[in-house]
Amino acid sequence: MAIIPILLSICAGICLYVGLLHLLIGFQRLQPALHIWFSLSCLLACCYILDLMVMCKATNIEDYILARKGVACFGFIFASCLVWFVAKYTNFQPMRLILALNSIYLICILSNFFSPAGITYSHISRLSSFSLPWGELIIYPEGKTNPLIGFQLLGLTSATIFMFYACYYQYLRGEKQAALSLSISVAILIATIQHDRLVDLQVIKFMYLAEFGFLSFVLVMSLYLARELFEAVKLRQQLLKSERLRKIAVEEERNRLARELHDSVSQILFSVASIAEALPRVWQRHPETAKQGLEELAQMTQAALAEMRYLLSGLRPNGLAGQSLGELLQQLTQAIQNKAKIQITTTVVGDQPLSEEVKLVFCRITQEALNNTIKHAQATQVSVNLHNDLQQIALRIRDNGCGFNLKDIPSGHFGIQIMRERAELIGASFNLDSHPGKGTEILLIWDLVKPR
Repeated sequence: MAIIPILLSICAGICLYVGLLHLLIGFQRLQPALHIWFSLSCLLACCYILDLMVMCKATNIEDYILARKGVACFGFIFASCLVWFVAKYTNFQPMRLILALNSIYLICILSNFFSPAGITYSHISRLSSFSLPWGELIIYPEGKTNPLIGFQLLGLTSATIFMFYACYYQYLRGEKQAALSLSISVAILIATIQHDRLVDLQVIKFMYLAEFGFLSFVLVMSLYLARELFEAVKLRQQLLKSERLRKIAVEEERNRLARELHDSVSQILFSVASIAEALPRVWQRHPETAKQGLEELAQMTQAALAEMRYLLSGLRPNGLAGQSLGELLQQLTQAIQNKAKIQITTTVVGDQPLSEEVKLVFCRITQEALNNTIKHAQATQVSVNLHNDLQQIALRIRDNGCGFNLKDIPSGHFGIQIMRERAELIGASFNLDSHPGKGTEILLIWDLVKPR
């Protein structure tokens, strides 16, 4: 029964499929150099195995020598591509050493081409055969060993040292799993190639095993590269999602500022302009009323300045440096309470200095939570409690509104997700609890002492 041709066909087919797959991945500009070198290695392994099939079926010396030269040539080109792949994979790229190894393979290719019987034999007198345990015959040559085979052994030894040192270099760099995957697949490949050299030198008589070494290398590295590719694609999707959320947050912030300017500063300035325009006429008839108007005008101007100062502090994080988190929350809740006519109770326990980034996140989450309460909760009372000690900062925002079911949030509403993203930026935990008819509670906790 002819088992070897079937095995060779299966190995060649798998190498061809994997090679074309990674060639397509490389053309998609996903780590192109790495995948293209691996693809070329797989395709050359396929050519090696196909030529090996021809060599095993040869019936005369001329066909055998021609097929054998093809096998050796594809093997040397594969070794050259493998060196480049390992260099890219491990990020260990000593160019002079790589070029020296490629020079050895070039000498081997030329020696194999110009030698009458190839690089392994200087002369083949006849073809013999022996039987495998299951009865299949294997052809092997009888002849004189070529002295040029030393270049082949030098190339194999040099490439082996280079590849294992590159794996060791990658392992020391912290990429342990990647280094182990490559070293195992290369070890199997080198062992099978060395076995075939012993068969060529007639030290042992058995079938060639290099095709199984190629297959193990192709499968192991393809699976690992595919896993890395999936992780890279997943990371890319997360980055795109984060960028989308960032754009949404920016747009929300712009809309908020537009509403703030329209609802507060713009209306105050309109009232100021109206009073200032009417005061000269009122002053002539009712001086006392005009004086009251001037006092009201001064108060409204101060209110507009305070509102603008708060808006500017939100736009410029550096503007938060001079105030504590508790003071900022007091100003924020007071400004929102004046506009929305809702009772907001603000309690601050402990108020130690914090970075501008942390203060900005707490203020923005509080602002988003209160705006959502005013728009959707139909609440009459809101409590904002800030507890700040040496261990952590806890912000609790609770309202007595209508509440809602978290599963019923319509698509396109990103307020809660944006608040959660803001909390993750500083490593804080964000929790929202709400039930229909029972109000809503938001708890934001940031640990001052990070666990090791």
